[in-house]
Parts: sequence; structure tokens; C-alpha cells
Amino acid sequence: MKPAAEDTLLLAIKPECFSAIISGKKKTEAREIKDTTFKKYLKTWTKDGNVGLLYDKSLLSGNPVSEIYIYNNGIYPYIPISYKYLSMMSGISGEGDILIVEIDDITFEPVLQKNGYPIRFNIIDDDFKPCKNGDYCFWNIVYHFGKVIEIKHRKSGKEHII
Repeated sequence: MKPAAEDTLLLAIKPECFSAIISGKKKTEAREIKDTTFKKYLKTWTKDGNVGLLYDKSLLSGNPVSEIYIYNNGIYPYIPISYKYLSMMSGISGEGDILIVEIDDITFEPVLQKNGYPIRFNIIDDDFKPCKNGDYCFWNIVYHFGKVIEIKHRKSGKEHII
């Protein structure tokens, strides 16, 4: 059974990641949530041309805020789009091999500094100001892999459906 397009997130990955996923060494794929990409990863609503984020009220520590960078005591309150599959292509040229995997779980984690602490900041005059206890943080969405569904080797034309 082929995954439906609406249930599948398309991502480009490095060729070495492609092999590591197939071998089982790599079990997750993370992407930073940005102003330019959040609609690809998070459930949203639109009203009168405004876009907002859907959130789990039980996870929100304060008032509802439609801000992708909210720290919220280290708990990301927004709801991910519930993709069932990842279709990953090695390289960015559009000609790489393709790997389709099931998604077992979707989690969020703060983007970490080299010292292991979350990258936190405050927004002052529309500018990011680093702050150890800032109200905001950069976040990754993490897709946890289930089984490999399909492997397509484009150069050889070989296709392996599992």
C-alpha cells in the first residue's frame, strides 16, 4: 500500500543519513521550526488573513500565544501535523534516492547550544536578545521512525517495497 500524499511529509536528507536510516543506526530526523517552515510542521488556523497555531491547552503554562518560539517552561504546546510517513530524498538536486518510513512518534525538543543548554532569548524591539532565562527558545520537531516502507534507487532504477 502506497502512503497517501496528505499523510506524507517530504524532506531532503544527506546521503550518509539515508544509509544510516536503512541500517537502523539513525532512528529520528529533526527539523528546526522557523517562521518560514512552521506551516509545514504545525497545525494552524486562518481567520481574516491571520494565521494562528493550534495548541494543547493542558500544555500551556500561561496565556495562549501564537508564537513559534515560546519557551513555556521547556514544553512545546503546539500540535504537530500528524503525518504517518516521511518520504526522504538523499541530496537536494531532485534526483537522489528515495526512502519512505513510517512515523512512530513526533516530539519537540529545544535547540541546544554547544554547552547543552537551550538557546533562549527575549524579543526586544523586534530583535532576538540572548538571555539565560528568556521567554523564548528555538525548537526542533523530531520524527521518530517506525519501519522502512520503501526504498527507490533512482540511478539503478531498483525499487524495494517492504
